[in-house]
Amino acid sequence: MHDERPTTPMMAQWEACKKAAGNAVLLFRMGDFYEAFYEDAALISKELELTLTKRQEIPMSGVPHHTCETYIDKLVSKGYRVAIAEQTEDPKKAKGLVKREIARVVTPGTLISSSLLSDKANNFFACITQVNSLFGLAVLDLTTSDFLITEFDREQDLLNELHRLRPSEILVSHKFHQKHKALLEDVHKTYDFLSTLQDDWRFEHQTACEFLLTHFKVKSLDGFGLKGNVAAINAAGGLLNYIQNTLSLNINHINRIQNYSTSNFMSLDRATQRNLELTESLQDGSRRNTLLQLLDKTCTPMGARLLRHWIKQPLLDPIEIAVRQDSIQAFLNHPALLTELNDSLEKVRDLERIMMRISSGYASPRDLVALRLSLEPMPALKALLQSLAYDSTLIAQEEEKLNPLPAVVELLATALVDDPPLRVSDGNIFRNGYCQELDDLREVSS
Repeated sequence: MHDERPTTPMMAQWEACKKAAGNAVLLFRMGDFYEAFYEDAALISKELELTLTKRQEIPMSGVPHHTCETYIDKLVSKGYRVAIAEQTEDPKKAKGLVKREIARVVTPGTLISSSLLSDKANNFFACITQVNSLFGLAVLDLTTSDFLITEFDREQDLLNELHRLRPSEILVSHKFHQKHKALLEDVHKTYDFLSTLQDDWRFEHQTACEFLLTHFKVKSLDGFGLKGNVAAINAAGGLLNYIQNTLSLNINHINRIQNYSTSNFMSLDRATQRNLELTESLQDGSRRNTLLQLLDKTCTPMGARLLRHWIKQPLLDPIEIAVRQDSIQAFLNHPALLTELNDSLEKVRDLERIMMRISSGYASPRDLVALRLSLEPMPALKALLQSLAYDSTLIAQEEEKLNPLPAVVELLATALVDDPPLRVSDGNIFRNGYCQELDDLREVSS
């Protein structure tokens, strides 16, 4: 910060938020706008083609709060981190200057509701650590709550997995970055991702382990199958710690962690994945003319993401392969039931991401209606799967997991209008007759 900058109470507050934002572009909430000042104003003016103005010799540029997500997406897609400073108290009740604090920091690995997200692919945020000769890898998709960890004793195996998962952001310690700069550069040759460096202490075993124990509210990590996985624990704890305490994001919906081994699947190196055109075309990197495009007849985003995962991680166990094939054969033996199943699945929205937004407080009224619309076909889906359960143990297992939640469906149908607005603040969310007090207030106001 330059000494000659004005030090009004407002700018002193901005300075504090800017310091907390670090190297992120700061969008500072002022009334109905998010404002950027000084070098951040010049940057967003150039990158977003906005007007750069001056007030009291302070360069500034802003965006309306109701369209800010579009502008944030554009900045993130250009490789910038974006810090959002929100008003933390009601301006009408504030005595003096309204308090403002960093509410969240948006990066490629932490996108929640964004046009940059693909329905058909996960958006992984990865963390890599090393303990002696072992590499630990933790990957988290905040939008679906998928939290996976594993370990490797060979650098090439780690590289293969990174090329398979293609995380949009990779977190490492300064020490790891110095030692393995070539590894990260190798991944960069295949696709673009954001490298994030943090202090070494964040990945120390005691710090990482204690953070995970506190977060999951357990006395031991053995129940997650993590006994002895020191490198993986360091990666998982370091990643969650960074997301919660540095990026100020809610991670309460992350309630499970899955330890997996790549030895259970066929190993596909980068060249094999690329040359076989499993999920991406050699010509332009799209899905066109790939195995994924040929096989993808899925009806839901969850199914599309799972199929992509299966294609890039083929099974090796003949028994598991046979179980999957038996399930496919059961559907093929009953084409009429398969058609009915597809018709029901077409009505199901992206339940994984809807549930994440609801459980972490990011949901809109439309998400709640989408939840109702997705749950309504469940009784029919359950009945269809029951009729196939005798032909396949896998179908029987999946049918047992389905809970139609009729009470939730009834509550949402009774309470919410069919076409609510995008934001709670817009009103007209609840049906007439649901709440007598609300009906009375509406009558008075009209």
